[in-house]
Amino acid sequence: MCGRFNLIDEYDHVAKLFATRNQLQFPKRYNIAPSQAVIIIKNQIDAPADVINTPIMQLVQWGFIASWLKIPPKGLMINARSETALIKPMFRGAMEQNRCIIPASGWYEWKTIKGVKQPYYFSKDSRKTNNQLMGFAGIYSSFMAADGSEIETMAILTQDAAGKLCDIHHRMPCILHEDSYSDWLNGWDVRGRKALNLMDEEIVERLTYHAVSREMGKVGFDHAKIIDEITLEEKLRPKVKTGDQLNLF
Repeated sequence: MCGRFNLIDEYDHVAKLFATRNQLQFPKRYNIAPSQAVIIIKNQIDAPADVINTPIMQLVQWGFIASWLKIPPKGLMINARSETALIKPMFRGAMEQNRCIIPASGWYEWKTIKGVKQPYYFSKDSRKTNNQLMGFAGIYSSFMAADGSEIETMAILTQDAAGKLCDIHHRMPCILHEDSYSDWLNGWDVRGRKALNLMDEEIVERLTYHAVSREMGKVGFDHAKIIDEITLEEKLRPKVKTGDQLNLF
């Protein structure tokens, strides 16, 4: 799953990369958690003919609520499995018509080591790219609450982790290829499995990760130092037995 991510790129860079018609000014967020407000990119469908289906930025809540539900689900639906999103009633409609992109600079995942949950930070390897910003594949919905208010929500699509990422967690966010942003947002012409083929399957080779402070588990801890690499405590380091050492002779 993907339970925390960050967005520390400048808002004008986000607008330029995703070619949005508007620019929402937002502060750097180092620790975005479920239920919080997040930026998404979606096509504007309720607009004059000359600007319809053009990308815009919008602020929504992280935690998907299908538009046809009468009451919100008891638990936050922050992720949707890409393998089943096209057939599950909860996500099927949004997958066809309400796809969005979630701009992200990186994300966090936990690995249990000797009974301790240790967080890791995943991002693009700066040695292999000049652009740190990523686009997570997502879906969004407009839910009408009992009091008449409209709640805009989203969920991040996930897939099986690949390559070295499997060492930390078995799932990862679906990351779109940069050339596929427009097609992903175009739910009218790009349908079904064709949309799921827009993911950047080679991005794993351009990603890196490192351990970070366990303080990042606190929702209120939103500081630049959260992404600093740390050295694991002695109790979390794997033990090397003398008998496991290589014999040089």
